[in-house]
Amino acid sequence: MDGVGHSILRADAWLWHLSNVTVGVAVFLATVLYAPPGAYSVNLIIASVDPFYIVAPFSLLYTCWCGLDLWRWYEDNEIL
Repeated sequence: MDGVGHSILRADAWLWHLSNVTVGVAVFLATVLYAPPGAYSVNLIIASVDPFYIVAPFSLLYTCWCGLDLWRWYEDNEIL
């Protein structure tokens, strides 16, 4: 593979990792802005569940997981 092809593959991988981190942050911010705690609840047979307390931690966990994956990818390869 020539240098241009290698650069395109590196840029594609960089954008892939960066977009994953951005999605996690966007979901967290959208949850905080549009579904704050106590605004919505889902009534189940046993209890009532607020989706904020489910979505917010998972979006933060996803952001951290993708951020660590980006960090490992960045450390293992040379810079663009």
